[in-house]
Amino acid sequence: MTTISISSSLGRLTTDGFGVFDDMNSVPGFEGNQGGFFSGFNEFGAMSAFGTIFIGAVFLIIACVIVYAIISGVRTWSSNNAATLLTLHCTVVAKRTEVTGGSGDSSASTWYYATFQLDNGERVELNVGGSNYGMLVEDDQGMLTYQGKRFKHFERDVQPQSGVSNGRFYT
Repeated sequence: MTTISISSSLGRLTTDGFGVFDDMNSVPGFEGNQGGFFSGFNEFGAMSAFGTIFIGAVFLIIACVIVYAIISGVRTWSSNNAATLLTLHCTVVAKRTEVTGGSGDSSASTWYYATFQLDNGERVELNVGGSNYGMLVEDDQGMLTYQGKRFKHFERDVQPQSGVSNGRFYT
């Protein structure tokens, strides 16, 4: 590595082969530690501090969202467990699905819902499994068993088949 020494009215400046000054005390504006509020801050120090604060803030936001989701899930689970197990007569009035994901390379998830109208006119929408969803037909009547917002079972009322009366077929 080559070292170049230059003497001038500014003082003695020494650079190595990469253009780095060994002694900056003789350069105007760089006479030792400047002190004051902004001492120790330069472009890289400020960016480093900003980066650290930004990454910390993003981490804190993600952690808060995860904690909120966990607390919300535990609250729903405990309220469903505390609810009374009900078995009531009702009619299936609507069915719907909700598909999430599936864009690009991600997999899709399908959620199945059924709306039941109780005999007192109240409607309850519950998340039902895919096999139960396939067995439900709108206008089916039967006994619904549920606990809070948790679907348990639906037992369809037995209805006579059309075209059969007292063991005889008629047209």
